[in-house]
Amino acid sequence: MLDNISSYKDLTLLIATGERVKKELEDNIEDIQAYFRQIEGAKGYKKSTSYNDYDTIMGERDTHFSVGYGRLLDEIHRLESMIVLEDSKLKRYYKMKKEIDNCIASVTSINVKVSLLREKFTQEQVAEMVDKSTRTVQRIDKKNKSVVLDGMV
Repeated sequence: MLDNISSYKDLTLLIATGERVKKELEDNIEDIQAYFRQIEGAKGYKKSTSYNDYDTIMGERDTHFSVGYGRLLDEIHRLESMIVLEDSKLKRYYKMKKEIDNCIASVTSINVKVSLLREKFTQEQVAEMVDKSTRTVQRIDKKNKSVVLDGMV
């Protein structure tokens, strides 16, 4: 999956999307748990009980461990597994972003930053990473190439 990241912008979009997916999964688990709390009703009483003796006879009312309840528990486990997977992807993305950010931050000269980043990224991607316009990166890139060419002559 990491091979599909072609730009810094893609990486930040993947992080934002991953965070949204994780939040939705957590919200779904919370919704199911809220439903469980709702069907349990007040402690000691089933929500739909009329408090007559025939309502409390064993076998006359559904138990919480019905087929639907089991399916919802399975769904919670499935959602929790998906959250674990999403967390592992997000950790990799954050690590990759941190490495790029540290690399950019360690270099103080914009000319050197552009030169180093241009080895792996397009001018548009470099402009995004160093927070400059594409045109500025083009000028710096052209200047860096001319310095290299002058040094060879």
